[in-house]
Amino acid sequence: MPGTSSSSPSSPEPSAPPPSPSSPVAPRDGDRTLSPIPPPTLPPPKTGPSGPTDNIPGDVVGGRVVKGGSGPCYAVLTDDGRRFALHSDAGLVLEEGTYITAKVARLRVKIDCGEGTPRELISFRRQ
Repeated sequence: MPGTSSSSPSSPEPSAPPPSPSSPVAPRDGDRTLSPIPPPTLPPPKTGPSGPTDNIPGDVVGGRVVKGGSGPCYAVLTDDGRRFALHSDAGLVLEEGTYITAKVARLRVKIDCGEGTPRELISFRRQ
C-alpha cells in the first residue's frame, strides 16, 4: 500500500543474539574480539653460527673472479666481501665472473697484484 513501509525509521534494529557457549565465535567486547584461548608463547630464540656456515680451510679461497685474464695477477671477491689479490706464473686463464675455489699460499716474494690480501695461486677449480 502507498505510504506504508515495512520498516520504521524510528524503531531500533534488532540486535544479534549473544553466541551460545558451544558457538565457535568468541564473544565481543566493543570492537575487540576476545579469544577464549590465550595466545601461544614464543620459543626462545635459536642461536646459530656467528660466522659463515660454509667455512673452508685457511689455504682455500672461494669466490667470484673480479680481475681475470692470462695473469700473472688475478683478484677474487668472496661472498663475505673479502678481496684477494692472487699471483701465479703458471699462465692460467681465468674469466671474470667465474666462481672458483682456489688453493692459495702466502707470497714468498713481495709482488703487487693490486687491491686485496696478497696470495700465491697454487691451483683452482671452477664451481
